[in-house]
Amino acid sequence: MTLLNISPSRILGRFFPLPLPPDLSFEGQTVVVTGGTSGLGLATATKFYNLGANVIISCRNIAKGEEVRSKILAQSMNTTSSKATVMLAELDMSTYASCVNFVDGLKQKLDNRAPDVVVLSAGSINPKFELSPEGWEKTIQVNALSTALLGLLLVNWMKADSINRTSLAHLVFVTSRDHLYADVSKWPEIAADDGILHHLSDPKDWPAWWVDDQPNYASSKMMAMYAFDKICKLALDSDEEPLVIVKSVCPGTVKTNIGRGIAAASFVLKIMTPIYLWVLGKTSDHGARHCVNAAIKPKSEHGKFTIAWLTDEQYQKKAIFNRTSANGRKVQALVWKEMMDDFESKIPIFAKKNE
Repeated sequence: MTLLNISPSRILGRFFPLPLPPDLSFEGQTVVVTGGTSGLGLATATKFYNLGANVIISCRNIAKGEEVRSKILAQSMNTTSSKATVMLAELDMSTYASCVNFVDGLKQKLDNRAPDVVVLSAGSINPKFELSPEGWEKTIQVNALSTALLGLLLVNWMKADSINRTSLAHLVFVTSRDHLYADVSKWPEIAADDGILHHLSDPKDWPAWWVDDQPNYASSKMMAMYAFDKICKLALDSDEEPLVIVKSVCPGTVKTNIGRGIAAASFVLKIMTPIYLWVLGKTSDHGARHCVNAAIKPKSEHGKFTIAWLTDEQYQKKAIFNRTSANGRKVQALVWKEMMDDFESKIPIFAKKNE
C-alpha cells in the first residue's frame, strides 16, 4: 500500500462514476455473484437486482445471507421489473468441496440452465498466515485456486448450454491490477524445487507486516490471471470463437471491509489504511459499475482485462513480462499444471478432465 507514484486518473476516478447505458436492463436474466454478502459483491448484486435481474448471491452461511437478502430488497431501487428475485447459495471459498457443491446447487436451482451472467467477486486479503482446509495459504486458496475451480466448473456448464441461448453468456473475474506487481521471475526454479503452491504456503517465507502488508495478494491475483487465460481458451469453439464471453476486470480501489485485516495488523496500518482509501477509494456502488459493465461487453472483448485507469494498450505494455513474454507463458503453464494436479488429486470429477 503506497500513496507514491499514483496517477491523477486514479484519484479523479473516485469522483466520477463509470456511466452505464441509460436503458440498460437485465430483466429476465439470471445473474450469479460470489462474495455477494458484503462490499463490492453486495454492491454488484444490488446493482444487477435494481436493473431487473434475478440474482443469486453466495453466502458462507444462510442466516447471514437472509439478512443481506432482506437488505437488498428493502433498499431496492428496482424500477425495471417487479418479478426480479434474490436467491441464496451457500459457498465457502476455502474448500473445494463447497465450490463443487455450489455449482451443483446452482444447476438444481436453475433446472440445469446456465446463468446469463456470473461475477466471481469473492476475494481475500489476509496479513496473517493461515492455511485453508485444503492445505494452502488462505489468500492463495480463495483468490487463485477456488476462483479457478469455480471458473472451470462454470465455463464448462455455460459453454454446453450456449446452444440454448440467443446471446452469449458472460463470466466475469473480478481481479486486481496488483497482478502486475507479482515477482514471477523465480517461479520456474521454485516450481522445479518444491512447487509454487508449496512455496507460497510456507510460513517460513511469510513476511512481516512492515515488509509486505498484503502478503501473497499480488501472487494470488497473478495466479488467478493465469487461470483466467486458460479458461478463456476453454470457452472457445472449434473455430476459435467464444461460446461464453469471459472477462477480467479491476474496478480500482474500492472502499470495502476487505482491508479490515490490514488495518488490524499494526497501529501504523490502522492509521494509513483509512487515509489510503480516502484518497483513492471509490464507493462500492461506483466499483460495482465496472463489474456490471464487464457483463455487457461484446465478444470482441473476450479474454481482455479491463482496468479503470489504463487503456488496453497501456495495460498490455505493463503486462508483457508477467503474461505475454516467453517467461510469462512458461510460468502460466507451470501454475496451471500445479492447479490441475491439485484438483485432480482431490476432486474426483476433475480427474484428467480439463487437460
